[in-house]
Amino acid sequence: MKSTRLSRATWLLIAGNAVSSLGTGLILPLTLIYLHQVRGIALPVVGLLLAASGAIGLVAVPVSGILLDRIGSRPVLIVLLAGQALGEAGVAWAHSAATALPAVVILGISTAPAFPAFQTTLAGINPDPAGQQHAFAINFTGLNAGVGIGGAVGAVVANVHHPGSFQVLFLANALSCLIYALVATRLPNLRPVHEPGLPRAGYREVLTSRALRTVLLATLVLAFTGYAALDSGLPAYGTVEAHVSVRIIALSLTVNTIVIVAAQLFVLRLIRRLRRSRALAMIGLIWAVAWAIFGISALPLSPGLRIACVLVFNGLFGLGETFMAPTVPPLVNSLAPDRIRGRANALSSVAYSVAFVTSPAICTAMIAAGFAAVWIVLLCLGCFGTVLLAVRLGRQLSRSQDRLGPARAAVAEPASV
Repeated sequence: MKSTRLSRATWLLIAGNAVSSLGTGLILPLTLIYLHQVRGIALPVVGLLLAASGAIGLVAVPVSGILLDRIGSRPVLIVLLAGQALGEAGVAWAHSAATALPAVVILGISTAPAFPAFQTTLAGINPDPAGQQHAFAINFTGLNAGVGIGGAVGAVVANVHHPGSFQVLFLANALSCLIYALVATRLPNLRPVHEPGLPRAGYREVLTSRALRTVLLATLVLAFTGYAALDSGLPAYGTVEAHVSVRIIALSLTVNTIVIVAAQLFVLRLIRRLRRSRALAMIGLIWAVAWAIFGISALPLSPGLRIACVLVFNGLFGLGETFMAPTVPPLVNSLAPDRIRGRANALSSVAYSVAFVTSPAICTAMIAAGFAAVWIVLLCLGCFGTVLLAVRLGRQLSRSQDRLGPARAAVAEPASV
């Protein structure tokens, strides 16, 4: 089976994103610790600041979708990366809630919309569906490697007794964003051609496609049963219910990264032989098993078995992610016409924003109320819901849309404007 040769522009974009992910890894788990333990901001206030950042991002994403379709993805991506750099630098010098607020507002405006901007750019310079699939898989591997390496460095450098150690990490992340923005200036600016006679592009047009609606609904379900649940549920359930240490939680995230980096290309070869709807179903099945194993960790088992359950859970979760990266984003981008691709990616990102804003409250409330087992069951049911949506999608896609077949030779890079 032939492999798809990625273009120079694709490699530049993936490299820039990898550098940015390295910077993200430096500070990913440290913002709350820095603002609360180092700068002395009350924990509830820090929570409100971070929640406000997420809520602002939820509003900014739909606006970015409109801009992506009107002026092109390159200028939007560059501006957002510059905003992230400014926000991270602001956090580095924040010393109170008043000085932290402008920084987190800027981060809220610029961080969440960067995902649809990146996905629109990557899909635009890889218009061939097989090329998109390969490009998203390679990017996901680089992203996780960058976050993993950055996280390891951040864990070594950060010291709550030395504020400067945190400032160096936040400023390094700002620098990584600027490097990414510089790389983005070398990319073609892909603007959709607005043909006369067509109705004005809008979000309503995104939802006219039954198959695209199903994919977006599946994305929403995956957002709630995937990253948002992992982000809040892993530390809460793992420490409160499974009674494992924070070090084991951190180690399980390392296992997750190792599985992704090691397995992504092998899974990509497998996915090329599958219908894309079946690959979507595989994500739900794998994550359902993973959450069930995580739930078992709360049973009265030996400490070693509880630890094993947590580690296996995150390893399986990572395996599900390797199916997701080359399946869901390429489906969104191949089903959406060029003129509304930015809006389609924005709606996909909105699903994650909604999940990240609401999931922490749902998770912690259910665990605190003694309904941790119910929470696990709901996650498993949600994963099986993804399987049902995948079956429905298989009926809505044409054969050529569902089965890409052997990867075709790389297409020429689109002309820049």
